[in-house]
Amino acid sequence: MNTADNPLFADIQERDREVLLSCLNAYTRSYRKGDLLRLDALQHRDVGIVLSGALHMVKEDVWGHQSLVAYLGVGSLFGESAALDPEAQDHVSYLAATDTQTLYVPLSRVLHPCKKQCPFHEAIARNMFRLMGAKNAQLLDKIEVSSKSSLREKILCYLNLLAQKQGGKYIIVPFNRTEMASFLQSNRSAMTRELSDMQAEGLIDFDGNTFVLKT
Repeated sequence: MNTADNPLFADIQERDREVLLSCLNAYTRSYRKGDLLRLDALQHRDVGIVLSGALHMVKEDVWGHQSLVAYLGVGSLFGESAALDPEAQDHVSYLAATDTQTLYVPLSRVLHPCKKQCPFHEAIARNMFRLMGAKNAQLLDKIEVSSKSSLREKILCYLNLLAQKQGGKYIIVPFNRTEMASFLQSNRSAMTRELSDMQAEGLIDFDGNTFVLKT
């Protein structure tokens, strides 16, 4: 299991990680691209962490329409709402965007360390809350994008947020065109037309998933 670069294990020595995972009763699952993760099928109310690959967080409304809420890369948490409140009904599901390996950790064992009082328990609890904060920030970004009144404004808002995170005007978008349209609550044809118009007007440039903000 590769945990070396995973932010969940920051400040935890490599020699302590296997001991910690055993103490937490953590376990892994592997998924193929396109698989639906059935969180309700897990044995415990656990928090998931992406070890490799990526997940799409998808929200479904009462009519069965789905929209892409977030891209969850390596180190991202998922399922924390269900773990914290088993009675909550948020109608969120997770799809494997690529072949993906995940780690599941019983939240109760993170919040209530064992009697051995291992020093790395405090570190993983601290790291998990940091990751929860990062997840909340990502969801707030989605709200900000969705609040824009026009598709162009949504595109520019989304690209601007990515530029801020990636530290420049050259941006890598983690979605294909269909996924990006779903994230922007549009359809692919309308979004493609808008992107072409914006490129013609000199607002942006793009090649595949690489975008450049020109204003």
